[in-house]
Amino acid sequence: MKHFTIKKKVLKLIFIIAMLAALLVAVTSCEELGFPSATPQETPEPEPVKTVSSTAVNSRDAAILSVYQRLLDLAGGYDAKMYLSDFYTTCDNWTAKSDYFKDGSGTWHVTVDMTAAEEWAFRPYWQQASWLVFKDGKVIPSNLFRANALRIEADLQALSPNPKAEQD
Repeated sequence: MKHFTIKKKVLKLIFIIAMLAALLVAVTSCEELGFPSATPQETPEPEPVKTVSSTAVNSRDAAILSVYQRLLDLAGGYDAKMYLSDFYTTCDNWTAKSDYFKDGSGTWHVTVDMTAAEEWAFRPYWQQASWLVFKDGKVIPSNLFRANALRIEADLQALSPNPKAEQD
């Protein structure tokens, strides 16, 4: 009988150690399995979204795409986007030339020139227009070609819905 009680005590001790080990494994592996941990954790404040400017214009293609993006941003409604799609499909001769200044800065001069087209049945100011694209991505219409780029942008704004008028 004495032998049986010793075995019983050893088995109880082994059982208690096994249960503690199982509990320890369960507690430590909860986070790895996706379960919330038993200890409350502080939720970190979400960091504000930082917008990294990836608009550094270093190539001709990037300059032309900057003008495309500006025009697309100005097209606020269905009619303006239809106008813009007509302009894009009609005017396919886009070029960009880089201009550098004495202070080391520079711009891209982006032009659309469709004067080589034999017959022009579209808006006359679509035939030639130009924009200035700065190295940081800022785009402004140029005053070359009778400021036709400004006319195109004005058309887009006129065709876009006025958010103030919708609120009234």
